[in-house]
Amino acid sequence: MLKRIVLLFLVAAGVALVGACSQSKGRTVLETSRIADEAKPGTVLIQTTYVASVSVPAVTYHEANMNALLQDAQAALAQGMSEQEVVDAVLEEMLSNLETYLVPTNQMMTVDAQIDGVGSGFFVTPDGYIVTNAHVVTDDPESLKWALAENGLTQFIQQDVQDFNEALGGGATERQIEMLKQAAVNFYVKYMQIGDISRSVAVHLGANLPGITSTTKPVAAEVLTNAVGEPTPGKDVAIIKIAQENCPTLRIGDDKALNVGDNLYPLGYPADATFFPAFDASSINEPSLTAGLVSSKKQMAGGWEVIQTDAAIRGGNSGGPVFNKYGEVVGLSTFTLLDEQGAQAEGAAFVIPMTVVKEFLQRANVTPAESQTAKLWSEALDLIQNERYSVAKEKLSQFETLRPGVPAVAAKKQMAEKAILDGKDKSGPSMVLVAGVAGAVVVVVVVVLFAMRGRGGKMPMPPAGGQPPQIPPTENPQLPQ
Repeated sequence: MLKRIVLLFLVAAGVALVGACSQSKGRTVLETSRIADEAKPGTVLIQTTYVASVSVPAVTYHEANMNALLQDAQAALAQGMSEQEVVDAVLEEMLSNLETYLVPTNQMMTVDAQIDGVGSGFFVTPDGYIVTNAHVVTDDPESLKWALAENGLTQFIQQDVQDFNEALGGGATERQIEMLKQAAVNFYVKYMQIGDISRSVAVHLGANLPGITSTTKPVAAEVLTNAVGEPTPGKDVAIIKIAQENCPTLRIGDDKALNVGDNLYPLGYPADATFFPAFDASSINEPSLTAGLVSSKKQMAGGWEVIQTDAAIRGGNSGGPVFNKYGEVVGLSTFTLLDEQGAQAEGAAFVIPMTVVKEFLQRANVTPAESQTAKLWSEALDLIQNERYSVAKEKLSQFETLRPGVPAVAAKKQMAEKAILDGKDKSGPSMVLVAGVAGAVVVVVVVVLFAMRGRGGKMPMPPAGGQPPQIPPTENPQLPQ
């Protein structure tokens, strides 16, 4: 009987312990909102800035060619063309063949040009290693030259347009202005000289400031040169690092387990939705989640695989995590295709799978690991879901002690505090405490039982060779409900 009593208590205590832990060991399909919540602290905005001194030559007319053009204009007037028709024809010819009529001089004009690009990324280790796309943090020289010409020389081109319009008495048409802009860019790119180009990469982390709901705080990042791939059609992956601890990591999943028709959820900072002028500055901290399906798996020319999805992926999403239904990262948002009109083709977004990403993590000697902040965050979300707001608040406070200034954490903490004030808190003794009490009861019972036997106390035992003691029957016996 003693063994049965002890066994019953142990089973009861064991049930309490298993009940407390079994769900955490399971692999649960998450609600879409939970996927977004879990990922927000660990998904970051990445800004790459290029600065260079750019010099372009002043110009003068090519005298012989200009004289020939003017003679043609005079001949056209003599043949009966109107003055406006001749002016339009001359401008069309000059703007279409600018280098025929303008030549560079030895006089150079110099400006400090700066261009910025943004993308997304996510933490894979507590000590600040981040995964993103290679094209987010690098650029090929020719593309960079064009970007500097178009963006860094804006002031020169604007001045050219202003002078051009004034020369025409303010009568330049929209088409003529656009032709001038493009002609000026082509001219400057051909003749400009670019000094040393410096590159800086910054990771924007959420930070709460007094009087401001939230803003972003840039932290310098190092690009690991031995772990940078090539932009599409290459393996467009890069590993970067910031010098910080307790970074909130994301869970890594298995892209090989994905099948056509499975759900995918890209998260990131698309430039149009992140920097729209009408939005409050605090919205920069809020990544955007979209949803779609695995449309197909395609083989790249190099023999490796990419995942096609119909989920919306736009500029700025690049390098951001793509999740499966369990909230695990299975790839990176990387590129889209364009239709015949140059617009983004519908349903033609592509994801580099984590299988490829792991090659670059190995190059960098980086092993993904869950951070304490990520664990606290996930536990807090579980508690909030169960309306245990007081305990959730404690978890969030622990998170903020390790890593202060994360807007998503601050927002959840404020929500928990409000729920507590509204009387919605259902926090009670934790399952760990209940299991501990149950274990203590088992120990006490065992000690008492053995003490009783030590003092001669007797437990009901069947007589030798006889029947076991009978328990008096009760009326209408019922099983416990």
